[in-house]
Amino acid sequence: MPRLVDHDRRKAELLAAAWRVVRARGVEGTTTRAIADEAGCSLSVLAHFLGGKDDILVAAQKAVYDRIVERAFRIGGDLFGLDGLRAALEAVLPLDEERAADAHVNVAFAGAALSHPRLAESRRRSHQEIRVHLVNCLREARELGELRAGVDDESVIDDFIILVEGSTLLSLVDGWAEEGRAERLTRLATQFVDQLQRADTLQR
Repeated sequence: MPRLVDHDRRKAELLAAAWRVVRARGVEGTTTRAIADEAGCSLSVLAHFLGGKDDILVAAQKAVYDRIVERAFRIGGDLFGLDGLRAALEAVLPLDEERAADAHVNVAFAGAALSHPRLAESRRRSHQEIRVHLVNCLREARELGELRAGVDDESVIDDFIILVEGSTLLSLVDGWAEEGRAERLTRLATQFVDQLQRADTLQR
């Protein structure tokens, strides 16, 4: 009797293998053979679950973003408003090995997207999904009376994404603040959120 295969689980395993290859070789050095070898499967199995190389890269890019978003906006579970925003920011910055690994893959895809239209479009859609979550955090913060007057949501969201993408690039590619990186990034996250907060709520 043929063995039943959990399609979603197998697909997740293959995408994880793709992330490992991208992290080790970069997007340009990633081949379907390398992914299949990393996953311990044949090329036909890889193609059955994920398609061709371009399909795999787009699926892997989306999956790593989904993983980051899930960690960012479910961390803590009961955090709302600016507490939720702070937790989300710390969840996506490369503060430990797991977050640094995801960030490394994200940086690799960002560079490749410059010459890969499908990857670029996938990243744009992922950023739009992140913006929806951030809008919700700011809406909650406003309803809780946490935000200072004059906060422009779109500008804050732009700054959030720039802070994450920029600090990640500097940290992982340029070796910025390698010593004490976690402390520095945590301080940046705190400062980012504090500047949004009403002065009379900062010490609460």
